[in-house]
Order: sequence, then C-alpha cells, then structure tokens
Amino acid sequence: MCGIAGYVSDQIFAPEVLVAMTRLLAHRGPDADGFLTSGPAHFGHRRLSVIDLEGGAQPMTGADGQVAVVFNGEIYNFAALRDELSRGGWEFRSAGDTEAIIAGWCAWGEEVVAHLRGMFAFALWDARTRTLFAARDHLGVKPFHYALRDGTFVFGSELKAVLAHPAAAATTIDPAALRLYLECQFVPAPYCAFDGVRKLLPGQALTFTGGRLAVRDYWRPDYRDKLDLSDDEAVDAVDRELRTSVQGMLVADVPLGAFVSGGVDSGLIAALMTDLKGAPIDTFNVGFEGGVAVSEHAEAARVARHLGARHHTLMLSPDHVLDAFDRWFDVFDEPFADQAALPTMLLAGFARREVTVVLTGEGADEVFGGYSNYRTRIRDEAYTRWLGHRRSPVPTLARALPLAWRKDRFLRALAEPLPRRYRTIPNVFDALLHERLFSPAFLAATAQAPDVGSLAAAAFAQAGDAPYLDRLLHVDTRLWLPDDLLTKVDRATMTHSLEARVPYLDHRFVEFCARLAPTQKIRGRDHKHVLKRVALRYLPRDIVRRGKQGFVMPLSEWLAGRLAGEVDDHLGARGLDHRGLFRDGALGALLAEHRSGRRNHAGRVWALLILERWFRRYAPSWSLR
Repeated sequence: MCGIAGYVSDQIFAPEVLVAMTRLLAHRGPDADGFLTSGPAHFGHRRLSVIDLEGGAQPMTGADGQVAVVFNGEIYNFAALRDELSRGGWEFRSAGDTEAIIAGWCAWGEEVVAHLRGMFAFALWDARTRTLFAARDHLGVKPFHYALRDGTFVFGSELKAVLAHPAAAATTIDPAALRLYLECQFVPAPYCAFDGVRKLLPGQALTFTGGRLAVRDYWRPDYRDKLDLSDDEAVDAVDRELRTSVQGMLVADVPLGAFVSGGVDSGLIAALMTDLKGAPIDTFNVGFEGGVAVSEHAEAARVARHLGARHHTLMLSPDHVLDAFDRWFDVFDEPFADQAALPTMLLAGFARREVTVVLTGEGADEVFGGYSNYRTRIRDEAYTRWLGHRRSPVPTLARALPLAWRKDRFLRALAEPLPRRYRTIPNVFDALLHERLFSPAFLAATAQAPDVGSLAAAAFAQAGDAPYLDRLLHVDTRLWLPDDLLTKVDRATMTHSLEARVPYLDHRFVEFCARLAPTQKIRGRDHKHVLKRVALRYLPRDIVRRGKQGFVMPLSEWLAGRLAGEVDDHLGARGLDHRGLFRDGALGALLAEHRSGRRNHAGRVWALLILERWFRRYAPSWSLR
C-alpha cells in the first residue's frame, strides 16, 4: 500500500513541486520515497512495505528504462502473472507485484487491467510512445485523482497531492460538487470539490498522449447470465469462491489481522482467515462506554473467542471519539460527513500497533443485498411499476401534491421514472427541498448540474435488463460503496499507514455473486440468505442471525453538548449562513426546529458543520454572495 503522485507536462516546473506533492502522502507510505523523471513524465512514490520488503522500490522501470510505473495497492494474483509472463520471455528483476504491471503492459498494452486481480491505482509512463496510462481497480477500493490544465496532466492518490501542483493550485470550488455533497454526505466520483479536478470511477482507465485525455470503462459486473444452482450448491460455491478471495489476500511479508464488528460479514472473513492460516489471528474491535452509542464489543469478543483469536478491543467514550474531530479535515480533503469515520480512524491507529494489514467486511451488503431498504423497494415496486407506468396519469397527479406529501418514499417513486426511483442510501438534503432551502444564486450556479438521482439513474441503466434487485445493488456498488464506505476505510486506515483489504470486493468474487439468483440474496425477510448459510458453517447461530448494527455515534448529544457553540458559530452569520448557499433564514429555522425537538435534524446539522469546517480549512473567503 502506497501513495502515488506525479505529472506529465512539456512545461518546466521546479523539482521541489514533485517532492512537495509526494511528501503530502507520507502517511500512506512511511517506509521510503522515490522519484523519477522520464522526459515530460515526473513520478513520485511513498512506500508502505508489505510484499518484497527488500526489493520493490518505486517508481519502478523495466530493464530498458522505457516503461515506468507508480502503483498503490496489491495485485493478489501476481505470482500467477509472473509465471505466465516469464514463460513469455520476461525476465523479472524483483520479487513483488509491481513489476508484473510493467511486464503485463509490455505484453498486453491497455488490456493489462483485464489480467489484474486486486486493489490498485497506478500510473504508467511509456517513453516509447509518450503515453501515460492509469487505472483504478474494478470496485474502487483505491483512489485516483487527476486534473488537466493548459496541457499539464496531474495525478495523486489524494486530492491534497494534486492541489500541491501549480497547474492545479488555482482551481476554484465546484458548486455542483457541493450540491451533491448536501444530498448524500459525500462527493461522488467523478466529481470533486474543486473545479477541474476529477476522480476515476471504479473500473475506469485513462490515457494521456499528445495532449489529449481519454477515459474509458474497462469493467462492470454482468448480472444477466444466472447460474442454475440449488441453495445447497450455491452455499458450497460461495464458500469456495470466498475462500479463494481470502486466500489471495493473505499474501504479505508483514503481520495481518482483521477488523471484527460482531456481525456476520467481518466475522466470516476472520473465520476463513483462521481456517486458511491454520493458526490464531489478531482481531480488532472498537467498543463504546456509557451506553450512549451503539456498541458491539461484547459480540465481537464472542466471535474472537469462538475463533481462538488474539483479540484487541479499544474501549472509548463518545467524547474520546470526538477528540479526533480536528484531524478529520487533514484526512478527508473534501466535505465528508459519514460520522463512522471517526471511530474507524481510532480503530486503525489502535490496530497499527500490532499489524500492518487488516482484512475487513465491507461490500457484503452491496453484493448480497444486506440492507432492509432493498426489500422495501422490491415490495414497493410491485405497485409502482403499474401506478407509475408512463401512460398512467398517477405520476402527474403525484407531482402536483403538496411538498410534505411528495417526500413520502412511495409517492416520490410514483412521480419519477424507474431509473431515478432508487437513490443511494444517505439522503441529507433531498432534491425536493432544494428550491425551498437553497439560495437563487446557488440554484443558478448548479442549474445544469446532476443530482444524485441522475447519477443513480446512470448506474441503474448500466445493469441493463438485470433483475430489479441486482439493479439496486449496482447503484450502491457504483455510488455509496466506493464514495462513502471505501473512501472512509481508505482514508481512515491509510492515515495510520495501515493497509485494509476487502475480500468481498475481489472482482472475480463479485462477478460470481452477480450470477446468483436474487432469491439467493433476499428471501422473504431474510437478507444475505446464502452468505448467512455459509457463515453458519463457521460461526455461532446467534451471531449469524442477530440484527444488523454498526457505528452509531450520539450526534444529537454532541451537537447539544461539546459542539453547541461551534454549531452556532459555524452555521450562523459569521459562518455558513454568509456564503450564499442557503436562503436567508433557512439555516436558523432548521437549527431552531432541531433544538426545539420538533424535528431531529442531527444528521443535517452535522453535515453542515462539516461543510463549514471544510470551508474554513480550504477556502475561508469563498462565497456566492
């Protein structure tokens, strides 16, 4: 796991530029740094040594020096790739996975990405054709930011590295990105908080040559060709495929462990790790004291005892969690309001004392249909498909109803075409509220911008004529999963130089699960039906069948307690209220309604506090007024 940065330009920039960009990523790679210049290409790298500790230094070049790469992530099938490429005549000079990318490029060109199994973001320079090629892994576990301005292409693992380059430093805030953040608590790719900076989507690659930039999709799952498997056969197959994924992610020359929450997803990963290693593993969990926050530390400890693991629990009070708040804005370069990032950051620092790599349970819900929202949508669609048909008068009538009625989930679905009905999970400031809450200046500045419904519709359409559940899963796999959950895990772990691996998101495993019947994912009220049956082979029944929980912080108590004064300052006339995003009086009314107890707006107030804190850190004078 590493940090990458660089640029390609015919302009001359001081050598200190690349050094400064790379230094900002030192937390991602504390073990070494490296720099390379090849014609117009300038690459920087920070290394966290996980595989081939003595070799594998980056930037790495081929034997003739014509091809160079900087790489963040792990290629889990690198041994098989090395064998295949060696038979084709490539003579490897290192023992790790990085050189497999160079050799694969020389053998297959841009199709190298079709051969990679892992999590990765890399940039490769081919001096022979003066071409830069970059790619982000299939599910978006690792990030890739880039900008193109006046012929200079700049890239980095994190936004801060891109903004450190003079070609990108003068960029302004993108109001469209702010509007998306206010809808869904994160800025979805390809958008970025700063205009002109973009993120590669999961499963995308780009080429920059001759001053021209081209971005393309190279992968997406196919949900159509279903496997004809009985439940018993599906359980056996999921067990086998998941074991293969976990086995590939155990490759490391440093200590590994697992995050366990006390639930089925992470517990099953820890169980498979234990079984495959044939020895106890280290497991890590964060628990909360005082009863004001949901805590699963007792259940996590039970999973660990069942597995015979060396268990480590970090017990915190909610105030201890809040102590990490100030660091938030150096870790997340954009507005990001998922409050679970705070305990995840603290857990990552705690785990790093013992291990360098952890396996986590992210992705199981999006692959197997773990959220209750999916079942609700499937039930509703049995009616909305008829009442909301394009020839039906009902959608027109629904759109004419008062706003308070139109916010109802079912009525809203009736008023919109099928691809837009399902938005991703967070819904902070619903698009229906924008006309009433947002200022005319903000509405005008974002008039042509997409809302999250547009992005969801595009993802819904990508799934083609797949079953309805699979199309919902694909929306979350393209939006909520990479831009919230995986962003949270990547930044929270890498700020402590801890590598997180995600077995449920091995793309071959995802491809296999996409071919399972929807009824093998959700059956009646049972979510993740087949996965839970696999888990019953390894974990106690009461752990497998217990209700879903997660990190739930006491936002209302924080906002009324330690953060009360900060909320007043940040949302008032000296803060967000003067930036011209909201109509006059709108924020004051929202805060008064929350504090009176008439409505619980804790999630909204938190998102607004994060936004103003971010403004003060990155653009203190910005305003639409």
